[in-house]
Amino acid sequence: MLFLFAMKIKFYIAFFYLLIHASCSSPEGNKLGDDEVQWKEPPVQQPSVPVSEKPKILWIDASANFEYLANSKENVRNCLVKAKNTGFTEVVVDVRPTCGDVLYESGIVEQIKKLGNIERTATWDYLGTFIEEAHNLGLKVNANINIMVGGNIRDGGVLYRETDKSSWATQLYYPSGIISIMDDEKSHAKFFNPVNPEVQTYLLSIVEDLAQNYSNVDGIILDRARFNSIESDFSPLTKVEFEKYIGTTVNSFPYSVFTWKGDKVEPGTHYKKWLEFRAKTIYDLFENARKKVKEINPDIKFGTYTGSWYSSYYNEGVNWASNRFDASLHYSWATPEYKNYGYASLLDLYMTGAYGQTLYGAENEWSVEGAILNAKKVTLGDVAVCGSLYGLNFENKPNDAEEAVFIALTVGDGLMFFDMIYLNMYNQWDAVKKGIDRAIEYSNN
Repeated sequence: MLFLFAMKIKFYIAFFYLLIHASCSSPEGNKLGDDEVQWKEPPVQQPSVPVSEKPKILWIDASANFEYLANSKENVRNCLVKAKNTGFTEVVVDVRPTCGDVLYESGIVEQIKKLGNIERTATWDYLGTFIEEAHNLGLKVNANINIMVGGNIRDGGVLYRETDKSSWATQLYYPSGIISIMDDEKSHAKFFNPVNPEVQTYLLSIVEDLAQNYSNVDGIILDRARFNSIESDFSPLTKVEFEKYIGTTVNSFPYSVFTWKGDKVEPGTHYKKWLEFRAKTIYDLFENARKKVKEINPDIKFGTYTGSWYSSYYNEGVNWASNRFDASLHYSWATPEYKNYGYASLLDLYMTGAYGQTLYGAENEWSVEGAILNAKKVTLGDVAVCGSLYGLNFENKPNDAEEAVFIALTVGDGLMFFDMIYLNMYNQWDAVKKGIDRAIEYSNN
C-alpha cells in the first residue's frame, strides 16, 4: 500500500545494516571494516527513575498515517485516546516529512496538500489539533521535522520547485563519479548539503518558526539531522570549507579523502579529519537549533532520533555520543578530537533505534538489549536513552513485541515505538500495553 512507503524506506535502511552485519561484512558506510564493540564496562546509569515515570512515546509518521489522519479530527482524537489507554505518555507527530513541506502553520515553508495519492482538503491546523487533543488527555506532544531533506521522488518538494536552491542539494561521490542527489535514482529522499551556510540558515529559520508558532509544544525533534551517507557531501563548497577547517589546501580531491576499491572505502590522507569535520558540521547545527528553541521557550524539549549502531554511524556524519566519550580509544576511524563534537549533552530527549530482531544480548550492538546498553555507554549519562522499537519486526510476534517493550523500559530510560501504523496493522496495541504494565510492575517490586 502506498501509505506504507515511507515506513518501508526507514525499515530497509535499518534492515540493510542488520543484514550486512549478520553476514560478517561491514555495513554500507562501514566499508572500512570497523572494530567490533568490545567494551565490558557497564554503561553510566541515569538516576534511578521508576518505570511509571519514564517516557513512553508513540511515533506517528505523517506519510504512513496520512490517509487516516489528514482530514479527520475525530481520528486524531481516537488514536490519541488509544495511545493513552495503552500506556503511552507522549507522542511524536511527524510534521515535516521527507517532501520538506509541513503540516503546521508556517510563514516559511509551504503546507502539505497531498502525500502520495492522499489529498488533504481539511483546513484545520494539523499540529495544533494534535497539541490541543493530546493535552486534553494529559499526553505530551513532540513535533518532528525531517530537517535535512528538501524533497522526495514521490512528492516533490522545495528542491524540485525552486531552481535557485539547486546548489543546496548534496553532491554524492560514487565509484562512477560525483553527481547531485537530484540525479540519483537510488536516493528517494533528497538531502541538502549540511555544510552549505545558506542551508543551515534556512533550516534554523524553520526550527525558529516552529518554536515561535507553537510555543506550547512539549518538544521539537530533529530527524534525518545528518549527511545522506558516506558518499556525501563532495561539492566544491564543502571542499573549500574543509580546507578552512584543516588549514591547508586539499589536493587530489576527493581521492585524498578516500578512494573506492570496489564497494569498499580506502581511506586517504585526510579521511579521519574529514569524518571529524562532518561531525562538527552536524554538532554546530544542533547547538544553534537548540539555542533557537530555548530562546523562545526554555521548557520545550530539544531532541533527536538516531540509529543505535554507533560503530558505523560516522557514515552519516553524526557523533551522538557524549563529548566526554573518546571514540578514538575504541575505533580506528576516529581522531582524538572527534569527541569534541559529541552532541548528547545538547539533548533533552534522545531516541535510539534498537531495531534488531534479536531481543537479548548485552554485548551485541544489534540486539534490542545491546543497542540500548551500548547507546548508554557512549552517551555517558548526558541524556536519558529511550530505546526505539520497530513495529514491523514484530509482525505476528506479539510476545516479542511485549518483551521488547519490557526491555526498553527496564534496561533503558524510556520507550519509543515506531510506528502507530504497525500497531494498527498487526493489532499490537495489547502486546505493547502488556509490556508497559509488566515493566511497571517489575519496577515496583
